[in-house]
Amino acid sequence: MKSRIIVSAIVLGVGVAGCSDDSGGSSEGTTSASSSGSETEDGTTAGPGTTTPGTTDGTTGGSDSDSSSSDSSSDSDSSDSDTTTGEPVACWEQPGVWDLGFMLPPPDELAGDPVAGEWALLNEDYVSCGIPYTVFQLGKGFLGTYADGESLPWREGKNANVPYNWNVIMSEGGTELAAMNCLTCHAGKLNGELVIGLGRHDADYTGDFSLLLNLIPELPEFTDAGKEMNKFKARYDALSPYIQTKTIGANPADNVAVILASHRDPDTLAWSDEQLTPVDPPVVPVDTPPWWRVKKKGGHFYNGMSRYDHRGTMMFASSLCVDDTDKASEMLEYFSDIRAFLESIEAPKYPWPIDEALAAEGQELFECSCAGCHGTYNDDPALETFPNLLIPLEVIGTDSLLGDLSGQGDVGALVDWFNSSWYGQVTQLVADEPFVGYTAPPLDGIWASAPYLHNASVPTIELVLNSEARPAYWRRVDYDSTNYDRDALGWPWEETGPQESAPSNQRKYIHDSTLLGYSNSGHTFGDHLSDEERTAVLEYLKTL
Repeated sequence: MKSRIIVSAIVLGVGVAGCSDDSGGSSEGTTSASSSGSETEDGTTAGPGTTTPGTTDGTTGGSDSDSSSSDSSSDSDSSDSDTTTGEPVACWEQPGVWDLGFMLPPPDELAGDPVAGEWALLNEDYVSCGIPYTVFQLGKGFLGTYADGESLPWREGKNANVPYNWNVIMSEGGTELAAMNCLTCHAGKLNGELVIGLGRHDADYTGDFSLLLNLIPELPEFTDAGKEMNKFKARYDALSPYIQTKTIGANPADNVAVILASHRDPDTLAWSDEQLTPVDPPVVPVDTPPWWRVKKKGGHFYNGMSRYDHRGTMMFASSLCVDDTDKASEMLEYFSDIRAFLESIEAPKYPWPIDEALAAEGQELFECSCAGCHGTYNDDPALETFPNLLIPLEVIGTDSLLGDLSGQGDVGALVDWFNSSWYGQVTQLVADEPFVGYTAPPLDGIWASAPYLHNASVPTIELVLNSEARPAYWRRVDYDSTNYDRDALGWPWEETGPQESAPSNQRKYIHDSTLLGYSNSGHTFGDHLSDEERTAVLEYLKTL
């Protein structure tokens, strides 16, 4: 409790008093936050002549004396200048909640071809199993959210005839298969257009996919097509009991990883239909993050546990039928290209008018209240800062289920399995060092990535900045991606009652914050803003 009192004092001191001076105005005319091409890792440290919040040894810079000094008047030397050089100190460099964070190490720099990476993403057989192509074309209408996407006519060959999130591949036995690709989770509609790299905000994982697969006609086991179909079904028979979310838009990706690991030998990656590591995890709902953050983030996943070379976790996320190390080694080569493609993705530009004067006011407020954790933004990427901070759970205060499980229980077992497996030679997971927490993400294109918080529990940014106004139970008005709230920045919503009081066929549309893993508490750092200040910050966020 003491730490939360200290944090509140820091936030109020910096967010209210700190914004009254002119020390935060280093990013004039900001309209975009993204870098392009290959990554130089500048996003992990402050720009020339600045200091970066947090430390790499897990110590924190905030103290009771630090926070009280930020309440002094704006002409105090201690609050707006570096006492060693006399140079003005930027607003985000003054004491704040960010001083309680740990700066994650930058990722390894890897050579890769983004063009080849995009081709690999949309053509290679990294999932390695699927549904015989002819059967898929006949039965895809039964598969719901998994196969309801549009096709992309510019794709090659038969790939142009399947939904964008499926690749047509060849089995070892010579059967053409439709296999899911990464866009199943990582492509979504925005303003009526499909955006590759945007997390799918309307995916429905509330049902049992194995039951849907059983609606597809059986094939003879003695044929290669039959063996492949049965293999694919068997994988989802193992997964399905553990990956059914309570609400549309929530993603069970973390559970998929835990269950896949539980069925595999860590050394050979050989699959067992029975769990080799017994686990029974609760379903942990997450919001699918946009890929354009990859170029800046030092730690992947919301708890920042994937560090340095991220290819191991990227590959494992799509390892449904990767059952030997030879296949994994083959994939490792082109996943350098896939990572390069992800790093090349730019956040979309806000497509509607922006009040530039109001946005300028919002920028000053943002840089005093938010930039210490979320970075600063500029047309020139070299002038941006991003501190890559891991924030303690007790400080951020958002739903703790994911964090609580990170280093213990069934998810902790996944960490141990992964680090001892073939994948651990590429990437190591670090779930609880120096503490358990959640990462503060870069906010490039933040306006486009509703809903918000790590569990998709908040429909708009306005509510992210005003925790007291968040509804306990809500549903989207509709799933039309052109129906966007330009004032609140997010999806139009309406308040409801709890899921249990709704008709059974309507429950999946309701986000019920009383359910395990679905709380919309925490991130109270915008509560001190007035309505007018919050409106200005929202206008600025449109420019990122």
